[in-house]
Amino acid sequence: MVQAGRPPVRDTPFSVVALWCWYDGRAFHGYQAQQGVRTVQAEVLRAFAEARLPRNPVVAGRTDRGVSARMQVLSAKVLRDEDPGAVAARLSPFFPRDVGVVMSRPAPQGFHAAFSATSKTYHYELSGEQAGDVTLLRRAAACVPGTRDFLVFHFKTSDRRARRVDAVEVLEHAEGVTLRFVGAQFARYMVRMLTGALAAVSRGELPLEVLEAGLSSQRPFHCPIAPPEGLTLWSVGYPAAVDPFSADDRLAVTPVEPGARAQETSERLVAPGGKGDPSPGRTSTR
Repeated sequence: MVQAGRPPVRDTPFSVVALWCWYDGRAFHGYQAQQGVRTVQAEVLRAFAEARLPRNPVVAGRTDRGVSARMQVLSAKVLRDEDPGAVAARLSPFFPRDVGVVMSRPAPQGFHAAFSATSKTYHYELSGEQAGDVTLLRRAAACVPGTRDFLVFHFKTSDRRARRVDAVEVLEHAEGVTLRFVGAQFARYMVRMLTGALAAVSRGELPLEVLEAGLSSQRPFHCPIAPPEGLTLWSVGYPAAVDPFSADDRLAVTPVEPGARAQETSERLVAPGGKGDPSPGRTSTR
């Protein structure tokens, strides 16, 4: 019996599945499908079609041209009798060598790869020369975290509002420095512009006071933009109540070494028993 005053609960033949994907973005013109150029979304839609799955995946966040992803999350509806854990293996044969799917997991009804996310982590790789004075780089990075208007540090195509950056870590390793950004609301080009400004400070090309004024009072300055090839979407976070990926899932495929890129650690981005065809080769960072 339907309770008076409340709409009936509609039965649906579909269930929601979450997919953990990775890609080497250097050969792509970004995630979003575009006419006449190669994009990640076009490869995803082609794989879904060839696997005879509904072509309705939603992405956690679009990446720009040249940007890679170690953990990009897709949510999609599949027929209820489809085993969510088997969707990754079903898709894997249809992906090219520079795109892969690590695992698929059942997700609660209402889960949305983008709207359910509460945080994203990005890594940017700098060579030793690009990183400059690491002590000064750490001082500059310590100025960034907080909830504020980052207007000076993103393209104006993104709306102006307060955004939260939880941490900017400076991780030294044999080949240079990894900048690790953790936050909730990154605008377009924001990580690359913050990286450009931090690196300019560390190399003595930009006074620290100019960076601080841009952060505290949105005082404009010519903010350099770091190239896209050094940037990787490292992970996407969700509240525990709706996270399709368990702590064990995340630990099983988490590279620990700073300086690793999505395509360079892809062998570890295949969960035990999973399938994938990792792209080859280590390349220098940009």
